[in-house]
Amino acid sequence: MTRHTARVSRTGLAIVGLILLLGGGAVLARGRSASTSVLGSPHAPLLTHGQAQYPVTNTWVWPAAAAASFLIAMLALWWMVAQTKTRALRRLPLEPDRLHGTTTLRADAATGALTDELESHPGVRAAGALLHGSSTTPGLRLGVTAENRADPGLVRAGIENEALPHLRDALELDKIPTVARLQFSRAFDRNLS
Repeated sequence: MTRHTARVSRTGLAIVGLILLLGGGAVLARGRSASTSVLGSPHAPLLTHGQAQYPVTNTWVWPAAAAASFLIAMLALWWMVAQTKTRALRRLPLEPDRLHGTTTLRADAATGALTDELESHPGVRAAGALLHGSSTTPGLRLGVTAENRADPGLVRAGIENEALPHLRDALELDKIPTVARLQFSRAFDRNLS
């Protein structure tokens, strides 16, 4: 999830929460007879007979309700897809000098070198990396699986002090925002060689 989708999610959840809070407050106020002039008596039905018969006498109500429900479902589906969507980089410009040509690097070559370096560290079983965001300010998602008896401090030091500085140097960047996920293999998965 990117910062933009996180911000959209927080805004959407705040709006839905506010609507639910106002609705719950109105129900509570009606139940406690707080404002009978606005909300009505707590013993009176919510809908009058004419309001209850409105969908029966007007045939457009149910197709409109179905269309609105479909639109809400599509928005919810779009929202869920946006949570998991990460725009992966394919190429990174290293020297964007248009007069003498440009030098680009395939992003999978950079991440491949990073994962190869990490997998050569003692205690690291597997690694995966993805560069995302824009080509001028890329971010890195890193997943590392360590042996179950590996020292987490040594694995983290290898990532922070060796692998990431090498990637920053190769891409000529001062910093790369990184989200690293470190997990350990199960004991029965251990290599016995």
